[in-house]
Amino acid sequence: MKHLQTHSLLLTLLAAHFLATAAELTPAEKQNIDQALPAKAPAKPQRPRKLLLLNVNVNDTGRRPDVHASVPYGNYAIEEMGKKTGAYATVFRTDIEALKSETLAPFDAICFNNTTGVLTTDPVLRQSLLSFVAKGKGFVAFHAGGAATFVQYPKYDQFPEFGEMVGGYENGGHPWSTKDTIYIRVEDPANPVNAAFKGQGFPIQEEVYQFKEAYSRDKLHVLLSVDLEKSDFDPLKRRFLPARLADKDFPMAWIKPYQKGRVYYSAFGHAPEIFSNPVLLESFLAGIQYALGDLKANDKPSPK
Repeated sequence: MKHLQTHSLLLTLLAAHFLATAAELTPAEKQNIDQALPAKAPAKPQRPRKLLLLNVNVNDTGRRPDVHASVPYGNYAIEEMGKKTGAYATVFRTDIEALKSETLAPFDAICFNNTTGVLTTDPVLRQSLLSFVAKGKGFVAFHAGGAATFVQYPKYDQFPEFGEMVGGYENGGHPWSTKDTIYIRVEDPANPVNAAFKGQGFPIQEEVYQFKEAYSRDKLHVLLSVDLEKSDFDPLKRRFLPARLADKDFPMAWIKPYQKGRVYYSAFGHAPEIFSNPVLLESFLAGIQYALGDLKANDKPSPK
C-alpha cells in the first residue's frame, strides 16, 4: 500500500512538473491568443467573481498521466479573458487538496481544464465538489475535464455522481480526430451562450467524444453538436458506438442546472489552436459567465 501511495504521489508530481514546464508560452503564442480575446463580457458581473482553475492529471495504470498539450494555452486564454473583460479573476491550483470545502468557499465557480483520470478517491473531497455546485456555485469543464475525468479504463463509472453533475462520461474512443474536419451545428441560436456564432454553423478540426450515461438530452440543454449531414459519418471508416450509430448524437457543448448551481461543459479544447479561435473564446466566456451566475440563459432540457 505504501508503495502504491508513493507511486501515485510521483505521478502527481510528474503531472505538476509537466504543467509548470509547459505553462510558459512563447511571446508569439501569447500574442495570438491576446488578439483573439473578446473585447467585453456579455454580462456585467453582479459582484467581483473568482474562478478556481484546476490542473490535475492522474493515471492509475502506471503510465504518465495524459496531460493535453492544450492545457497551457487554455490556462492562459481563460485567465487573460477574465482580466481583459473584468468578468472574473482566476486562481490556479495543481493539487487535489483544492477541492477541500474551505478552499472552495471563496470561489464562484471551479474550472477543470482538461483534467484526466481518477483525481481522488477521498469521499470527503468528492462530496465537497458536488456540494459546492449543488449549493449554488458553478462548474466549468473543457474537453477531458468533464468527459475523461474520474474515469479509469475500462471501468467508466468511478464516480457516477460526478457524471450526473457534468452530464455524461465519454466511452468508445474518438470517431473524429484533430486531423478530420467536422461541421458544427448551432442547436439553440437564441441562447446567449451561443451568441458568438450568430446562428451559423462552422467547420473545425477537433477531437470528438462519444458520450455514455449519464448523458441524456432529457437532463441537459445542448448548445452545439456535430452536423452529420455535412460531416463524414462512414461507419466502416470510423469507430462508432452502437448507441451513437442509432441516435447519431454527438454533442459538443451544453449547459445544465445542478440543484441550485450551474454547469457549462465544452468538448472543445483538445487542440491548442482552439484557444486562439475568437468565436469559440467568446462562447467560452459566455459559458463561464453562465456558470458564475451572471449570464441568464435557457438551460431547460432539449430532447433531440
